[in-house]
Amino acid sequence: MRKLSFILLVALLAGCGPHKPTVSELREQKHLSDSMAMLQYRQTMNYTDSILQHILPTADTLLKQFRYVKNERYADHGYYILPQLQTAGLGQRVYIQAYVTDDFKTVVRSMYFGSRAIKHNRLTLSADSVTNTYHGDLYVFDSDGVHEILTLGDDDAVALLRFVNAFEHERIKVTLNGERAHAYWLQDKDKTALVETLRLQTLMSDIRTLEDRYRQASLQFEKYARRIAPSHTEHAQ
Repeated sequence: MRKLSFILLVALLAGCGPHKPTVSELREQKHLSDSMAMLQYRQTMNYTDSILQHILPTADTLLKQFRYVKNERYADHGYYILPQLQTAGLGQRVYIQAYVTDDFKTVVRSMYFGSRAIKHNRLTLSADSVTNTYHGDLYVFDSDGVHEILTLGDDDAVALLRFVNAFEHERIKVTLNGERAHAYWLQDKDKTALVETLRLQTLMSDIRTLEDRYRQASLQFEKYARRIAPSHTEHAQ
């Protein structure tokens, strides 16, 4: 009798175990999960689109100040540069040149012209007791004088522009260092041009990031929309 009671108790407890969801319930859970994911990606799309609509006109207005330069025969990409920073003739002056390429790369170059080479491989900017040094690759050629072009590395290029932006209203001393040294003060009009180039670089970088984010959210939204579409059809039947 006791054995029979034990067997009945075990059977009763087994019958009270956790509920296993039916196929229909699992389908509803999946539908709810996909719907929530769609909502999140839709919100991301709406948010990034609203920011893009805000900054695109600003970028378009700024771009009107720049010239687009591209050698259709030799170059795959062009670049945006302010007239103030373009090389006139053979560039017979000493200054810092900067531009933004149409594939979102920022290029900064130290341009030197003189009667003899200094072979500089770095330049130092000083302002308000703050000093930073930047490095790059040097190219030298002779044409009615010595021309040196020091192209900074990618990280140093943006860092230099940020330095100029931070001290735009201070006197900025530029020192070219190599086998010899050459120093000069950055002209106000050049400082303004470099700051505007940084502004363009920032806007173009932000636009690329937002467009990529919108594109990824759109792809995910469409993926979940395709998942949900068959379940809608089933419910309608």
